Amino acid sequence: MPIFYHIMLKNYPTTNHVRIVTALILTGILSISSGLTFIKNATAASTNLLPDTTNEVLKQNIKLNRLPRPVANAVLRDLAQRLGIFTSQLKIINYSQQTWRDGCLELPQPDELCTQALVPGWLVVVSNNRQNWIYHTNNNGRSLRLALPNTSSDNLPDRLPALVKNRILQAASRRLQLPISRLTVIQAQQQTWRDGCLELGNINESCIAALTPGWRVVIGAANQTLVYHSNQTGSVIKLNDRAGDSPTANNSTEPIQISASELPPPLDRGVVFRQISSGGFAGRTYETVLLNDGSLIRVRIGDANDSERSVRRISRQEVQKFQQLLERYRFGEYKNLNYPAPSGAADYITYTLTSREGTVQYNDFLQNNLPQNLQKVVKAWNQISNSQVSNGNTGEAVPIPASELPPPLDRGVVFRQISSGGLFPRTYETVLLNDGRLIRVRIGDANDSDRSVRRISTQQVRQFEQLLERLEFSEYQNQSYPAPSGAADYITYTLTSQEATVQYNDISQNNLPQNLREVVDNWNQIVSNAQT
Repeated sequence: MPIFYHIMLKNYPTTNHVRIVTALILTGILSISSGLTFIKNATAASTNLLPDTTNEVLKQNIKLNRLPRPVANAVLRDLAQRLGIFTSQLKIINYSQQTWRDGCLELPQPDELCTQALVPGWLVVVSNNRQNWIYHTNNNGRSLRLALPNTSSDNLPDRLPALVKNRILQAASRRLQLPISRLTVIQAQQQTWRDGCLELGNINESCIAALTPGWRVVIGAANQTLVYHSNQTGSVIKLNDRAGDSPTANNSTEPIQISASELPPPLDRGVVFRQISSGGFAGRTYETVLLNDGSLIRVRIGDANDSERSVRRISRQEVQKFQQLLERYRFGEYKNLNYPAPSGAADYITYTLTSREGTVQYNDFLQNNLPQNLQKVVKAWNQISNSQVSNGNTGEAVPIPASELPPPLDRGVVFRQISSGGLFPRTYETVLLNDGRLIRVRIGDANDSDRSVRRISTQQVRQFEQLLERLEFSEYQNQSYPAPSGAADYITYTLTSQEATVQYNDISQNNLPQNLREVVDNWNQIVSNAQT
C-alpha cells in the first residue's frame, strides 16, 4: 500500500480543494440532521485531533471551527509543566471560539493594566480524567491564561472565599518565589480542625483545644504542590509540610558548580554576550555572539569552510536594554553555575551563556525550571537571537498561501521534506516513517529509478519527535522564509510535520530563527546518517 502520493506541488491544491469542499458539504448536512451536540463525560468514545498522541478531543465536541493545533499544543504544554506530568496524561475535552474583551483575555492579575481591545481566541477545557482546567487563549496560543481549575463535587475552588484564596496564594508565592500567575488553586475543601493550631502545631506550641472551622487548600505549581490549612477567614494560615511534594524550594533544579577546566574562555573585546549550544540529536556545536555595535554573529564550531556563518543586527538601543536587563535580573549572581539535565535524559541541547560577569549553563529539558530571574534573561536573549532583522540576506517570514501548502502527512509519516529548484531544477520528496524508514523519490520520475530506502532506529524516530516538540516546531506553522529579491538558482525546502509546514531556502537557511535552525540541522543529520 503506498505511503504517500507522487504528486507535483502544483496539483496539490486542486485535489485537496475538491476533497475539502466535499467534506464541508457532508459535514453541514450531518450537522443539520443531528441537531444539538451534547458534551459527554471524558470516558465517552473519542477521536483524536492530535494524531499519533493520546491527547484526545471527544468526538461529540468536534466542530466546524476546529481548535488550531498550535493552540492545543500550547495549552497542553503549559498545564503539563505546571503539574509536572507528560502531555500524554492530559486531553482536551471541549473548546469554543471566543472574543475576549481585553488584552488580559478577561483574566487579569491583581493591579494589572489590560489593553482595552477585542482579542479573538479560544476557551479550552483540559482534563486528566479527575479534574478539569479552563484556559483562555488568543488565536494562535502564544498568549494564554489559566482560569481556576473546574473540579467536581465538594472540591470546587470557586467556593473558597476570595480573601482566603488571596492570602494563601500570597503565602505560596513567597514560599516558592514564583508570581501568583504561575500558581493554581487545585483543590479547596472545607474542614473543621480539631484545635486552634489547625492540626499543625509544633511540639512547643500551645494549641487551643477547640474545633476550628476552616479550609484545606492545595496549590499547584510546576512539578510540585503545597497544602495549606487555614481558619475560616484566612487570618491564620499554616503550611502542611507533611503533605504535597517538593514544598520547600523553588521549582528550579539544584545547580552545581562548573569546574574551572570546563569554563569557556572569557569574552573578547567588544562582545556583550555569548551563547554556545551543543548536543541534541545532530550533536553539533554553535556559537552566537552579540557585539556592542548590535552585530549578532553565529558560526558552527568545526565548520572549516565557515559555510554556516550568519550575521544579523539589532539596534544599539536594544543592546543597551539587554545589558540593563542583565544587571536588573542579576545575571552575575548565577556565575559559574550549571543546571544539569535529569538522570537518564538523552539528546538534550546544552546552552552555555556568558556575559562580562560570569557563565551559566543549562539545557532545554530544564529551561522552564530555572530560577525566575534567570528565565527572564534566557527569554530576552532568545528574543534577540531569534530576531529576523538581518544583514539583508532575508526578509521577515511571510505566510504560505493556503493554495501553496502541500497535503497533510499520510498516516504513519512522521516528517516530510520537499526540495525543489536549484541549478538543475528537480523536485525530491523525502519522508520519515514511524517505523524508521527514510524514503526518497524524485517527483515526476516515471520509472521510479531515483527511489532510495534507508533506515534509522525507532528510538531515533521518537527522539526526533520529542525534539520537534521541545523546539516548538509548530510555532512556525505555515511560515515561509523567502530568498532575497533577485536571488536565483536556489533550492527551496518545504518541511512538514504532523503539526506544521515551514518553507525556507538554502540562501536564507543561516538566518532562520534559532529553534528552527536546530530542527533543520537535526533533520539534515538524520538524512546524512541513515543506513541503507
